[in-house]
Amino acid sequence: MKPDPIAALIGAVDGMQTRLAQAGDRALLRQIVEADAAQMLADVPASARGVLVSAQVEGRLNAVRRSHPDAVTLLMGEDMRTTGLLVLDWPVQGPVTLLEFLFLPHLRGQGRGARVLSGLTTVADARRQVIRATLFYDSPARHLLSRAGFTKVRDDGMEILMERRV
Repeated sequence: MKPDPIAALIGAVDGMQTRLAQAGDRALLRQIVEADAAQMLADVPASARGVLVSAQVEGRLNAVRRSHPDAVTLLMGEDMRTTGLLVLDWPVQGPVTLLEFLFLPHLRGQGRGARVLSGLTTVADARRQVIRATLFYDSPARHLLSRAGFTKVRDDGMEILMERRV
């Protein structure tokens, strides 16, 4: 039997502590998603931003559980500080779905994402599994995914489906 892919992934991310999120990590997950949502909505007037950020946080955290009940959340960190999260639906067979992948905004663009994707693709390749990710049309993550070997397979004008095949 092949080793658990999540356990293999935890050991495959170079230079970063990675662990499964626990029930007690909800506040930490909210903090990371909130920082991302706040950056995305930075141009929204302050009077509306707080409500929109809260809605984004709850929507993103709860939508994943409803649509992918078997998804797992990994927390990533350095120097005993949590810096990001990765949410995956990783079935025994079939494609792996990358649901959320983000770092705190001030830590982006420094190679962390590339290291995590390298670990993810190494484990998925060893298991001969495709990885899929759906992104908003203007997400800067599409460039990172492209560099990791993902290609666009669908673009409906709002969302882009990218895939990485073995």
